[in-house]
Amino acid sequence: MSDARSSDPLERLAAVAGVAPAWVDAWNQPQVVSQDDLRAVLEALTGRSLTSPFEVEEAIDDSVADAPAIEPVLVAWDGNLADVPVRGRCSSAVIVLEDGTVLPTRVDHGTIRIEGELPIGYHRLEVDGGRTGSHILSAPTAAHPTPTGALGLISPTYSLRTSGTDGGIGTVRDLRVLADLCDHAGVSVVGTLPLLAAFDDQPSPYAPASRRAWNEVFADLEALPGWTSAPVTAASDPDWVDYDLAGASIRAELARYAAHVDVTPALRARVDDYLAREPEMRRYAAFRAMADINGRNWRAWGSDVTPSPDRVSYHETVQWVMDSQLRELSRDLAERGQYLYVDLPIGCHPDGFDIWDNPDLFAPASLGAPPDTLFVGGQDWGLPASIPRQSRAEGHANFRKAIRKQLSIAGLLRIDHVMGIHRTWWVPHGRGATQGAYVMQPTDEMFAIICIESIRARAGVVGENLGTVPPEIRQGLKEHKLLGMAMAMDGVSKPASTDLVALSSHDTPAFAAWWKGLDIDDLEDLGVFDQERSAAERRIRAETIDQLRDTMGTDGPVETRDALMAWMSGTDAAVALINLDDLLMEERRQNIPGTDWERPNWRLRHERNVDQLDADAAFVSLLSEFASLRP
Repeated sequence: MSDARSSDPLERLAAVAGVAPAWVDAWNQPQVVSQDDLRAVLEALTGRSLTSPFEVEEAIDDSVADAPAIEPVLVAWDGNLADVPVRGRCSSAVIVLEDGTVLPTRVDHGTIRIEGELPIGYHRLEVDGGRTGSHILSAPTAAHPTPTGALGLISPTYSLRTSGTDGGIGTVRDLRVLADLCDHAGVSVVGTLPLLAAFDDQPSPYAPASRRAWNEVFADLEALPGWTSAPVTAASDPDWVDYDLAGASIRAELARYAAHVDVTPALRARVDDYLAREPEMRRYAAFRAMADINGRNWRAWGSDVTPSPDRVSYHETVQWVMDSQLRELSRDLAERGQYLYVDLPIGCHPDGFDIWDNPDLFAPASLGAPPDTLFVGGQDWGLPASIPRQSRAEGHANFRKAIRKQLSIAGLLRIDHVMGIHRTWWVPHGRGATQGAYVMQPTDEMFAIICIESIRARAGVVGENLGTVPPEIRQGLKEHKLLGMAMAMDGVSKPASTDLVALSSHDTPAFAAWWKGLDIDDLEDLGVFDQERSAAERRIRAETIDQLRDTMGTDGPVETRDALMAWMSGTDAAVALINLDDLLMEERRQNIPGTDWERPNWRLRHERNVDQLDADAAFVSLLSEFASLRP
């Protein structure tokens, strides 16, 4: 962090605003943010022009003058709230609990003193009859326990297929069959990628249209209450998801079902009951209905835009369908000792509901990453960056809603890029990915929300902490009993008992492709690697494979893969997670980070049907063997 006493006005403003003017890169080298880049990030963060020293000094003065009487968010770990200092005069203060109960406090010489423990939850400290106040996060220090000694199997839902009717994309039905396969093999963690709402032409599960709604293309049409589904159009290419064809066919069938629901009082009553429990979904449905007609760029909508009642009904109905199906799946898995493992993306699509619903929360900047060993040009993920000060003023409501939605179905939740709860790399709009800076986040407050929601949902949490990890994140994961992650692809190093260990992920090549160096060929073809870099990477890869074979006492890729998975299963790691791509020795890749239209990301379908795998005695036996090795 910069020093507030610095003679440089921009650095002093950065200190006040929470922008780091320097960082340590992936090569462990110190880097300094240029004055131009620092100014751009500060302008995005503050919403002010900072072209002159006078404007910068004025911004510093205003930041100090605008400081609230008390901190907007207070954390009460294990219900114990420390004395709260108040700037200025304070005559009275009360705590309003989440259930409306009012607790008196003691005000003593500008300090509010609270006696006794607060219940877990979200409360308010109100000063002088509500003149000012704070959000209180009363959190347990430890999140809900995660499974230990567990084996997991993960696959994107869209990749799955089963025999019989196939609409060109995997559904909740196929995910249930995967869970059955896992149950038969003694695998307790059933993993998949985010199932969140998406725009029709945006296949990435990591750029959702909302982190608070589900994607209806995954609906099990055969399980719609009171409806016999017509067959949907099959895929033109069985190896890849055709989102245009499959999505249109599934949505058309769901639209017919929504029309049926509207004229069937018993079904409509079930939708209305759901909306009473999830009132935000009425607003979401209206937003999506307007986007259906007027395009998703809501910034260009006129003031007279209104939603079509039929489209509103459609989006209300499909949210009820997905919520019902996913909760039922989660309950069924929990009853037989399994955990549904899902992922929370770090952000939302810039045209998404979460941004439209609260545009003041977001800055004219995108989340991304500075240069690293793979992306020397840095990364701009295109996901809007939320303003920490605004988020704190709202009690981090956006984050709370997002994590709560995932935990409504997850027995084990993975938080993508968990480093983002400590610092986020901001790329101001119109600038390159290297022209950014780290904006610091209220880490303690974010961990508190994770712990509250985890305990309430009785679900464990994994923080994806791969890459350059600040010590604050490592310490926080340990202190709050969250799992970290370890990867076994590039060598064998013993994971901790507090790790989830995996061989590959959706952002890495599958083991078979890695073994052959197909990922290096692809990066050279994309222009990310030149021939010299590719040759060096191939030499390193060959050395790594030789070391693996020597360590494992194996020869070919299948034998080495089996030995690695057996090794993972025998470690003390809390969870050993196996990717179905690796078990099937897939050579195609789910996603190549940093690419969009250049590669068919997020479209791969598995070569074999899941129910056929369940009937394959050798396949189930192999999975069972790995499960039997778990501590």
